[in-house]
Order: sequence, then structure tokens, then C-alpha cells
Amino acid sequence: MAQEKTVIDRFADGNLDLPTSFWLFGVVGLTVVGFAAGFFSELIGRWVMVPGVIISASIVVCLAANAEKYVKEKEQKKQSAVWGYLTYVYCAFNGLGLIYYAYLFLTDKSFY
Repeated sequence: MAQEKTVIDRFADGNLDLPTSFWLFGVVGLTVVGFAAGFFSELIGRWVMVPGVIISASIVVCLAANAEKYVKEKEQKKQSAVWGYLTYVYCAFNGLGLIYYAYLFLTDKSFY
């Protein structure tokens, strides 16, 4: 008997519906990871941000994969894929933010 995949597995595979992907992982997940990494970096040390950036980047990549599936399905049905394209934009801005943060981290600069 095959086990049913979890929400996380379906998200990672790019097979989760876009609204759940976006709101659960893209909004709530990225917020929780960012807050936790920032909070613990103040308590423990700035190196804690490294796993935070890696996890956030993984979420953004998986979210883009789910948006790609959504766009393909909508285009096959000749329906509007605007939410998929807007999710691409959201992923791009998050990706740019992560790159900028990694630059600041690696050059030992701060946001302040």
C-alpha cells in the first residue's frame, strides 16, 4: 500500500495547489523562518542566518515550481494564469532579497 505524500512532500515536488503553496509556505513559512533566524542570530550568533537563508531559498525555489505547474495547467485550459505569473514576481523579489542579504552577510556589513 502506497503512503500518501504529506503537504511538505507535495510542495517540494511542485505538486501542491498554488493557493496553499503561496499562503502556507510563501507567506507564513518565509515569515516564520525569517523571524526565527533573526531572533536566534541575536541570541546565538549571526551564523544562525545561514540555515535561515538556505531554508528560505529552498522555499522560494519550490514555490516557483508550484507556480510553474499552475501556469502550465491554466495555459492548457486556455484560462488566465495571472496568479502564477504574480507568484513568479513574488519569488523573484524574495530571491533578490536573499541574494542581497547573503552579500551583506558575506561582506560583514549590516542592515543598520
